[in-house]
Amino acid sequence: MPISGLAKKLAWTLALSLPMAACGAGAGARRRTGLIAWCTLYYIWYYGRPDLYPPILTLEINIQERLSPGYIFVTPYEADNPGPYIYDNYGNLVWSGWGSSGPGNAHGMHVCKYKGSDHLCFFQGNQQKGYCRGHGIIMDNRYRIVRSVQAGGGMSSSDMHEFKLINNGKTALMTVYQQRQWDMSAWNIRTGMGWIMESVFQEVDVETSEVLFEWRSLDHVDPTWSYTYPAATDTSGTGLEPHSPWDYFHINSIDKNKDGDYLISSRHTSCIYKISGKTGQVIWRLHGVNPSFKSVNFQFSQQHDARWISENSTHTVVSLYNNGYNGFNQTNDYSSGMIIVIDHGEKTATLVREYGPPGNAMISSSQGNTQVLPNKNVFQGWGNNPFVSEHDENGELLLWGYIAKEWTMNYRALKYQWDADPTDEPALWAYSKATEGNNQTSFYVSWNGATRVTTWKFYGSELQDGPFRVLAMVDKNGFETTYSHPDYSRWSYVEALDADGKVLRRSGTKYTFVPSPELSSYCADTACENAAAFGYPGEEGAGAMIPPPISPLEAEPEGPVSASPGESGGKISGGTGEQEDQVDSDWRQGSTSSSNEQQGQDSNEVLASLADSWVLLSLGVLVGLGVAYVFLRRFHRRHRLTRMQEESDESLEEMQRKAQDRTQGRPWWHWRRWALPEEPQRYYPLSEPGRGMDHGHEP
Repeated sequence: MPISGLAKKLAWTLALSLPMAACGAGAGARRRTGLIAWCTLYYIWYYGRPDLYPPILTLEINIQERLSPGYIFVTPYEADNPGPYIYDNYGNLVWSGWGSSGPGNAHGMHVCKYKGSDHLCFFQGNQQKGYCRGHGIIMDNRYRIVRSVQAGGGMSSSDMHEFKLINNGKTALMTVYQQRQWDMSAWNIRTGMGWIMESVFQEVDVETSEVLFEWRSLDHVDPTWSYTYPAATDTSGTGLEPHSPWDYFHINSIDKNKDGDYLISSRHTSCIYKISGKTGQVIWRLHGVNPSFKSVNFQFSQQHDARWISENSTHTVVSLYNNGYNGFNQTNDYSSGMIIVIDHGEKTATLVREYGPPGNAMISSSQGNTQVLPNKNVFQGWGNNPFVSEHDENGELLLWGYIAKEWTMNYRALKYQWDADPTDEPALWAYSKATEGNNQTSFYVSWNGATRVTTWKFYGSELQDGPFRVLAMVDKNGFETTYSHPDYSRWSYVEALDADGKVLRRSGTKYTFVPSPELSSYCADTACENAAAFGYPGEEGAGAMIPPPISPLEAEPEGPVSASPGESGGKISGGTGEQEDQVDSDWRQGSTSSSNEQQGQDSNEVLASLADSWVLLSLGVLVGLGVAYVFLRRFHRRHRLTRMQEESDESLEEMQRKAQDRTQGRPWWHWRRWALPEEPQRYYPLSEPGRGMDHGHEP
């Protein structure tokens, strides 16, 4: 049954209003989202930057007046558009680094000092099972990559767990995960060589990647001290092949103190180590097997992100993130941040602060971090649970939120103050439902990564070359600010102003998008939402279609031709001082008679039949050539192997004959005449038992 025009409009209005009402309590509270796909409250898109698709940071607890100043830095992955992201204290996007940070995943983005100014530092590379292969990235405050830093020493590329600039940006701390052959008979790998993952950390020169210091776990920590055995977890590795080495140590953080010593965290030995910066020897161990201190009131396991807080001759204060769980073995009821005081005189370690989740009801099986902020607040990322939190010094929860929630992971979440001036210009999209009457114009403006903008100044004109008049000055509101002016403006641009009213940058001049009369009946006054499906509401089996040819006798549509959002166009109309788009003439040519149409159809069928024949013939020729090529390759290989075997047999017979001549030619009393032939050595171990391993005894 055909659907009347009024029924179509009513059905379409219901289709738009129902999902929008469902969205209203969540993402719609921040800004109006699209249709059904965006009602998940996990991701969001913007009219002026539809290429961006960032995860939404939803804040469930947010005591603004007590939060530390700064921005939230996260690097979500295993998600749509993974990459480095910056948000403000309200959960608004500030910068999406998806695509601009390079291929692969980003991890651990933070503000770092390089050549005297603030930069962004993070790891960028390819994800493996529990580790990565890649390099460090240094990006300036205009979001340009100014340096990539590689590990040295002729090993694998660096790993995600640490990339940290020190010494005013002259050197960098980096982790490396290196497979090694190992005798793993003790772990029941008896019939051949085993494979172990050695944890390595380096301090390298940022400009040259020269290795200034290197520490290897197998030189200092016995694999029998690991709490994670081969094939025990999803990331432990089997130890049977180089692509699945047993990860017995799993280094996940490095820090360095003013004395030049290092603090490292090993997840799989559940231990924090202080390493001498001169000899590489283990100075002390916190927790794990054979600890140097008695843990008075706490325990931890599978921990991450160990950091120096303070240190003197008698006491050391460190922070860490205690997972207490690895997905298989659990030692704690919940994950938490910890501040621990070590008393070197009493040989004790005492928990003095703990920062847990709401109701102590969350446990993370991997990743996570604890950051002590300058105002003594503590900021935390919750690893494979993509939550972030901020606590006051005493542990009270001030901020609690999540990033896209269920499918996303985030290695670390950090907080810093940041000032940026992007190289690109503000993005503007303008929309009006119609050009005639009292139709308003709605503007959508954003500037990805900008931190200084406080106000947007809008300009409009009927002509592209002006004159332009000021429409309004509007306070910046979130990532994308929306403003509606009561009058229609054909052309527009916007200026970004700072707190002093200074113009930071202006957008390009944009043409206002106006939907066609048919489409406008389904659009709102401020925007056209995404279509939910092909066809009209209730139309079954609707799909994409090719528009019918337009007869040259038909009048040209009055006004401009519609353009897609985000482009410098919308409808390009004719008239003095206006630009026109020339539509392809093929679409303008119509049929003159039904007989001509039938002839064209028959010709098309003949051409299609000929094309099919040529395709089949081409495929047959290609298959024949492929079979001939494979046959010749096999024949050539068999001939070459036969020749090599014959030459090898001849050489072996010659060697045996010469050896027999040497033996038989010796006097009967010579011992070599009667000695048994030696078997060739077939196994050359890389590590000998008792190779001087340092078991961590204190000097």
